[in-house]
Amino acid sequence: MDIIRGDGKLLESIDLAPANDHQAVLQNIAIIIDTWENSCPMLRELGIPAQLIGRPLPVVKNIMVGQLYDQIEQYEPRAILGDITFEENAFTGKLIPIIEIQGVQNVNDD
Repeated sequence: MDIIRGDGKLLESIDLAPANDHQAVLQNIAIIIDTWENSCPMLRELGIPAQLIGRPLPVVKNIMVGQLYDQIEQYEPRAILGDITFEENAFTGKLIPIIEIQGVQNVNDD
């Protein structure tokens, strides 16, 4: 099982030629959870909705869980998702998603 934190650390060294599918899936999920919706020119729907900024943390967490499951299912269907939790700082309003990946499956286009 792998843990991906949405704090941007995995994106500090992007590998354009990952060694295997497992590494590619982890990197793709890190990109999904660290991208704001409408910020990617060719994929405007990719990412977390910016309308969540400034809303109460309990509301944001509930919306983000559904959004993250949908985003990962749509843009990285090879990932077998586990649990999605959050690390939060109520004082600053910072919310970091923590995603458990139980594995990577092989998806064929047949």
